[in-house]
Amino acid sequence: MTTTTSTAAADNAVFPAPSVSDIPLLDTPAPYVREWAGADGLTRIELPSGHEAISLTAYDHVKTLMLDRTASRALCNVDGGPSFMPTNWAPEVLINLDAPVHGIVREFVSHEFSARAIAALAPLIAELTNAALDDLEATAEPDLVGQVFRVVPARMVCRLLGVDDALAPWMNELGRRIQLAPRDDVPLIERSWIELYGWVRRLVAGQEPFSDDGLVATYRRRAAQPEFAVVDDSLIAGTVMGIVLGGDNNVATMLTKTAYAALAEPELYRSVVHGDATVEGLVEEILRLMPLGTPGSFPRELTRPLEVGGVEIPAGAIVYPHINAANRDPEVFDSPLRIDPTRPGRRHLQYGYGMHRCMGSALAQIELITVLDAVVMRLPDLRLAVPPEQIEWDLGTGLRRPVRLPVVVGQNKAVHR
Repeated sequence: MTTTTSTAAADNAVFPAPSVSDIPLLDTPAPYVREWAGADGLTRIELPSGHEAISLTAYDHVKTLMLDRTASRALCNVDGGPSFMPTNWAPEVLINLDAPVHGIVREFVSHEFSARAIAALAPLIAELTNAALDDLEATAEPDLVGQVFRVVPARMVCRLLGVDDALAPWMNELGRRIQLAPRDDVPLIERSWIELYGWVRRLVAGQEPFSDDGLVATYRRRAAQPEFAVVDDSLIAGTVMGIVLGGDNNVATMLTKTAYAALAEPELYRSVVHGDATVEGLVEEILRLMPLGTPGSFPRELTRPLEVGGVEIPAGAIVYPHINAANRDPEVFDSPLRIDPTRPGRRHLQYGYGMHRCMGSALAQIELITVLDAVVMRLPDLRLAVPPEQIEWDLGTGLRRPVRLPVVVGQNKAVHR
């Protein structure tokens, strides 16, 4: 995909809109080994697993693939299958399910993750955030990542599931190791998965403590309903594991990247503080530009031919929806590499599209906005304590973010609500 674009969005911004390439380590490298042009005009890539795949980069082409309910994740998530990750995930995790089971599980969990249900959690998110910010302000060496961004989402997951908050640090660190997915330490991934998923399976089986008003208890009761007969303990465990990983470290990663971008380019942060831009606008731009790790999605195997851009891709082909490229498509986004929180027509695909759209997108969105809004409101003079070039990063496959964000909170502090 070309990066030669118009400058309309940047020229219309009320402040200088930096490029992602201006900020050290923020931009994401290609997730594949190499790429080349196919004779049919479609891009081919070599995945880290060694497989050849077709990479769809145009916005509309990616949407076409993601709307195809017959494109299979399950056929890729096998030993020796096409993958960006060094190991497979459990087949019962929602992202790896195909229709029709996928649709049944989505219906099974949909009520608690509706926009209306999630909106009711805003006061709790604000309460947890302000408690974390109290701790941040009281410390001699404040770190936004360790004291806020890796704390609030993890505690929210514990509250949602109905388990003790004391589990949050342990759960967060195991999830971090799993999503880092270091190719040179597969045993670490496997040990971490076995420990965390073993706890989840025991939780679902009633062998670990949980409250009667959390998701674990709710799902155990709902599984007894006749319409959900196919949803056994294994599928419930896979769903809960997705909540643990996605609701915790995925949110922490995007909180960290958003704050880092704004603090590395102080004009961005000031634009939100002064009301020239909104927290939501900043969040949307970083979501558009930044995948969680290196790849932005997972490959699929076609089970029937798919026409994309006038080219018929045959059944059996491995196809990668390159969401990061689609979110930078110059046909859709003016000056796509610019971070412009005032950009109109936000239609990014970071949360996915079609049947695999992120189940927890409403939760992630409200957490990102609520947490960062509290940071901006309480700490208008916040700045990095070290130059951006000195920030250490976790550079994993499924998780790519600063390890710490040492900050100076400043003298100006607002009274929090």
